[in-house]
Amino acid sequence: MKHKAAITLVKDKLPEKRYKHSKRVAETAIEMAKIYGGDTNKCFLAGILHDFSKYDELGEMYQYVTNYKLDPELLSFKSEVLHGPVAAVKMREEHGVLDEEIYQAIMNHTTGRSHMSLNEKIIYVADYIEPKRTQPGVDRIRDIVFETKNLDLAIYEITKANVLHLVSKDRAVYHRTVECLNYYNMVKE
Repeated sequence: MKHKAAITLVKDKLPEKRYKHSKRVAETAIEMAKIYGGDTNKCFLAGILHDFSKYDELGEMYQYVTNYKLDPELLSFKSEVLHGPVAAVKMREEHGVLDEEIYQAIMNHTTGRSHMSLNEKIIYVADYIEPKRTQPGVDRIRDIVFETKNLDLAIYEITKANVLHLVSKDRAVYHRTVECLNYYNMVKE
């Protein structure tokens, strides 16, 4: 998919605020790809497309999980987790985005996973640190990414913050997120 087509696809579907977020994620991902040696084209496409299904109807998302034989545990979660896997499937099956790295980056941007590829890591982190994000600790993560230049440490810190937030709200944590936390805790140094 060409950049212009991806931008049009997202702009036509998402609310303006979410479109602008996706654009910032794509821009942040390109900046990170240049630093870490990622593929700027793949990072742009995954970044601009990552939230394509953010506002899809929940029942439709569950149908995608079932119809495309995604992890059945996803049926226990809502759109905060589901929109990544559903967007990945839609991009591949309905919009011809066949690149496996783009697919995985979109698929796992909501949960992370162990052993992410470089481009997956970049999208996972870029979504968390894009310039308009203001959650507690984001400036520290930006420093880890742009000053310390330790992507694995950034993933660990992001995942830890996400898990702590979910636990503080008595919310379930998807198993791949726990695996991501444990893996990047071991390799972060």
